[in-house]
Order: sequence, then C-alpha cells, then structure tokens
Amino acid sequence: MLNLSILIVIIGLIYWLLRLRRRGFFKKPPKVSKVINKISGQEVQVFLDYNTPIEHLAFDGVRFGQQFRYKSLEEIGLPEKCNFRIKPIQYSSDTLFQEELSNETHDHNVFGTISLEEAKLLKKGLLMVKMPDSLLKSSEIISHLFADNAHSKFAEKMEPLINQAIHSNEQNFGGIATKDQPTSADQ
Repeated sequence: MLNLSILIVIIGLIYWLLRLRRRGFFKKPPKVSKVINKISGQEVQVFLDYNTPIEHLAFDGVRFGQQFRYKSLEEIGLPEKCNFRIKPIQYSSDTLFQEELSNETHDHNVFGTISLEEAKLLKKGLLMVKMPDSLLKSSEIISHLFADNAHSKFAEKMEPLINQAIHSNEQNFGGIATKDQPTSADQ
C-alpha cells in the first residue's frame, strides 16, 4: 500500500511538471536585447574659409530633422548665396549616453575633411577675427583657441588662414573707413 501511494505521488509530480513545461515555466527567458534608440537628422555645413561672411558662420553646425528644434531646412532661414552642404547625421544611445567617441567630420571647408572639434575651433577663430572692433592678432587668437595644446598640428595649419582673414578684414574695413572720411574737396 505504501508503494502504491508513493507511485501515485510520483505520477502526480510527473503530470504536474509536464503541465508546467507545456506552459513555458522551464523555458529560458529571452535575452534582453540591447535597446538602441537612434536619432537621425541633417546638419548644415557652411564652407569655412577666411572670406566666409560672419552672417553665414552662424548657420554652420545647425541641425534639423524630426527630433531637432528645426524640422526642415526652410525653418532655419539661411541667407542667400550661402555656400553650404547638407550632411546626414545619426546618433545612437551609445554615442549619446555612454560617451563613445563619435567619428563625425566636417567636410566642407578649406582644409578638406576635419573633425567636428577642429571645425568648431576654426569657426570660433573666424568669428573672433570678423567681430567688429576686433584688434586681436593671429597669435593671440591661436593661443586663446588652443590653450590645451590638444590640436597643435591643426593650430599650425590654421594660423596662416587666420592671418589671411585678418588681412582681408582689415582691407574691407580699411576701405569703408576711407570712404567715410570727408575728402578735402567736401570741406
């Protein structure tokens, strides 16, 4: 009788385990897939050179798309005759939140392909030269931009361009200043 009751308990356990198995109790849970959220859009890249107007420099690096402030290129309001390119961009959760280095480049400038950090430094240097009442020399601008020496090779490439921008700026403002001064015939 004891053997019969043990046999009934064993058969009951086997039946119960088979039912649990059919319900998926013993299946391994699926691996949690890595969620990758992507943000995609486009970026305006203005041609960066010594003679790029200051009004155009402000639009370099402006991004637009569904996840950005500006939804379309028309909303940005680029000036006429602005020499620019549109570059597609994509960010993933890894590049945004886990500090992975991105390999984004600025392809539309006098130096060819440079990193976005170098493009920002170039843009900032050109803005410093083109600001009204700017009396800074190229060496002062370069030392201000490259205080950390991280991009010293780029600083060497950029110095002649800053000199050229200063010279061009002096010619433009020098010509305006001489036009504003009264001539001896006007007096």
